[in-house]
Amino acid sequence: MIRNKTEYDIIRMFQIKKNKVELSKIRKIDDKTYLSYLLQSFNVEKLKKTCKEFGIKGFSKFKKKDLVDFLLDSLSDEEISSLIKEKELTIISEGFQSAIENINGNNRERIKNIKIVNPKSHEVEFTFKGMNWETISFLSITKDNIGNPERDCDCRIGSEMGFCGHFWVGFIFSLKKGYFKLSDWVLTVLPDDFDEIIKDITISAPGTDGKTPIKLIDSSSGGSKYSNLVGSSVTVYEGEIDEIEQKEQVFQENITIYYLISLINVKIGPRLQKKTDYNEGDIIEANDLAIRISQKLHSENDLKIGNKIKVNGKLTRDNFLRLDIIKNVRKIALI
Repeated sequence: MIRNKTEYDIIRMFQIKKNKVELSKIRKIDDKTYLSYLLQSFNVEKLKKTCKEFGIKGFSKFKKKDLVDFLLDSLSDEEISSLIKEKELTIISEGFQSAIENINGNNRERIKNIKIVNPKSHEVEFTFKGMNWETISFLSITKDNIGNPERDCDCRIGSEMGFCGHFWVGFIFSLKKGYFKLSDWVLTVLPDDFDEIIKDITISAPGTDGKTPIKLIDSSSGGSKYSNLVGSSVTVYEGEIDEIEQKEQVFQENITIYYLISLINVKIGPRLQKKTDYNEGDIIEANDLAIRISQKLHSENDLKIGNKIKVNGKLTRDNFLRLDIIKNVRKIALI
């Protein structure tokens, strides 16, 4: 008997058709295990709501980890299958979106470092930096484990094998490195526009000096012009002041005054050890850059809108102000 196609069936058929996956290769793990991975993305409130939706009682006393186990043990096989069909694509899409935001520096944390631990076994370690925290994530996707890749992460979701944004950063990196073929991926569904979203993401090669890090760069992002320079010492060879804004920072009841200066008609490149290292091809031209300077430095230079300046500093992504900012500026040269 032919059953009616659900949304899940259509999504799965789309993925099968797109990736030319044989039916026999569909997910290698059982539904209960797979759902346990998905549910790691739920907070306690969502888990309790799910219990209520399925008429499950006695859940109020559990903390998250035990609540996930309790929920899974309380569901029938049919209910587990139904919950996967209902929630899978949303959970995967949210994790994937978080990864894209991390790559573009639009999240509360950024990718600080990518380290290929073992090229043969495709082991990669990622360090993500937030305001006052770091998260380490590990992923290894090979032809032998692609049905359920070896992975670990410090975050709440990833530490329990869930599909966190950090996992999807690793997934995209591993795919771009050629560690696996997308046609072999059968663990999860993927967003319908997955290919389109990642097509402009590339991997920058590490520097021969061993100091230039590996980076994921999304050239389709408006803020991506500086992506390969974030976290590095840079030189603004020329920038025109478009706006000057006084700011206050309060820490432990101490107030620090600083100035945020918006620049247009910017020419920026990596800071050079020697003048002979200058390469015109390394210079980036754009209009969306800011520098942070101290009150003292502002007063010493009497800066005005329209001034053209040259500075050295460290380019960072401020994930709260949503800006690329040059900090650690010690000197300003008026042009």
